[in-house]
Amino acid sequence: MDLRQLRYFLSVVEHGSFTRAAEASGRTQQALSKGISALEQQLGARLFERGSRQARLTDVGRLLLEHARPAHDAVRRFEDRLQELQTGAEGQLRIGTGPSTAGSLVAPAVLALRRHWPKIGVHVSGGILPELLPSLLARELDAVVALHTFGDGDPDPRIHSEVLMHDEYRVLASARHPLARQRAISPAQLLQQVWIFGRRLGAVEAVFRQRFHAAGLEPPLNTMESGSPEFMRALIGEGGHLTLLPSRLAHAELLAGDWVKLDAPGFAWQRPVMVHTRDGEPQSAPLARLLQALRNAAAQARTR
Repeated sequence: MDLRQLRYFLSVVEHGSFTRAAEASGRTQQALSKGISALEQQLGARLFERGSRQARLTDVGRLLLEHARPAHDAVRRFEDRLQELQTGAEGQLRIGTGPSTAGSLVAPAVLALRRHWPKIGVHVSGGILPELLPSLLARELDAVVALHTFGDGDPDPRIHSEVLMHDEYRVLASARHPLARQRAISPAQLLQQVWIFGRRLGAVEAVFRQRFHAAGLEPPLNTMESGSPEFMRALIGEGGHLTLLPSRLAHAELLAGDWVKLDAPGFAWQRPVMVHTRDGEPQSAPLARLLQALRNAAAQARTR
């Protein structure tokens, strides 16, 4: 078997179907299927059950998977080290970050990292946690840094998570909003406002809604949702909308006095900021350096 066939096989396993694996790898489905078929012919056995919409492994497929992942990781580490020797680089890092941690935590950590190791290659991808974690497990990212907005639940045993700090979700508004200077704002007053939220707030949205239920009210219905921070800032800035955001995401606006945290008792929730890596794998030197830089950046942020 050759390395390309092995990578095709692992891609199908990670993405759950030939179609999604082809899209993720930038290959045609025909080319990927042909490579898998050639591998099956060499082994003399089927790797995936036929007749199913999902790519389900056969017994031979599960046996290959057990050995293919360590082999592929070893080859990739060799390729990385070879590139480092040939180019004089000091390794590569692929980081996923949520919007609230990109500027406040990841950027300072990367700047500090590059001051000491300027040849480390860094690639940063933005997104929200439910989108970034699958990329971490698919080995498309080395680390994910994000605010944890979901319930505790059962942790994924494949992921190691470390709490770096905490951030606070608050009700935020323009300094020109009618409620900006009021004190002890009630749920009934908040209910009369227009709202815009970010995507998939998870447990934060649940406790937000529960706060209204506890006051005998239905949660706001006249709400909008957006994955664009620029769009949200525009609507908050014009003075009419409220939002629920982590304080660090609005640090610049709050510091400048353009936005305010509303005095709304019971509408503030602490959530952990976490860094996620794959569990049970040896850390590369660049990743270990990044994790320490993130811890240092978090310690400095807590003092501000």
